[in-house]
Amino acid sequence: MKTVDELDFSAETQKLFEIKAGAIKRTFEQRRIQTQLLDDEEAVKAFITEFIAKRPEIKSIAFSDGVTLYQLDLFNWIQKQYGPKGFMINQPLERSETGQYAIFGEQPPGRMNIPYNEWKILYDKWYDNLRMSLLSDLLIVSANAVTMNGEIISVDGLGNRVSGMIFGPRHVLCIVGRNKIVNDQASALDRIHNHVVPLTYLRHNLKHWCKFEDVPCLKIGKCVKCSHPESSCLNTVVVRGQVKQHQDRLHLIIVNQDLGF
Repeated sequence: MKTVDELDFSAETQKLFEIKAGAIKRTFEQRRIQTQLLDDEEAVKAFITEFIAKRPEIKSIAFSDGVTLYQLDLFNWIQKQYGPKGFMINQPLERSETGQYAIFGEQPPGRMNIPYNEWKILYDKWYDNLRMSLLSDLLIVSANAVTMNGEIISVDGLGNRVSGMIFGPRHVLCIVGRNKIVNDQASALDRIHNHVVPLTYLRHNLKHWCKFEDVPCLKIGKCVKCSHPESSCLNTVVVRGQVKQHQDRLHLIIVNQDLGF
């Protein structure tokens, strides 16, 4: 006799994903954003491989930063898969083993041991690499939230991620986990400002030797809509669709896993 496992909710989770993500897919595709519902890292990599193979115009690939992309191993995989084939790979926010931006080389934990003149040359090159990512043939990014109303919502400090999503790169793959699905814009912004952004500050403080200790949300535990000079909440972009001439540009991938914050 088959017994019921009351501790296993995998079937229920799968069905709920199909219901919610399926509704989002239908909405987006009415607005010319092709949407893929995928199960895991292997499926994401298989889709990217096929996507690039069908578009011979793709010769350069760039990234924004993102925990989701780390979790799916896309940085290393793209480099190993396409670097030897002559593709130009631009990962301007790549990190060294000690947490600094890789362009600065390995640095002592917690500090930058480079004379200012040398640092400024490397910083300017780092910034130029960010700018060049906006001219790539394929940009791979994540987003902060996807709403049931059919909106991709992202909040950014510098703006390189959100600007690349809406204009610049020839093609964009936006990859999000099921945990990024929310009901509406209000839910998305509440989650971003009170959960995602503080975790992002803490990630940079603990792993990348940044100094975000003074931002208000880390002091009182909630967003106060500050105008702090180090704020990561200065640019908010809501993507609802694409013009018909660019309907092969931005593609959304929703993965049936919890990814990122």
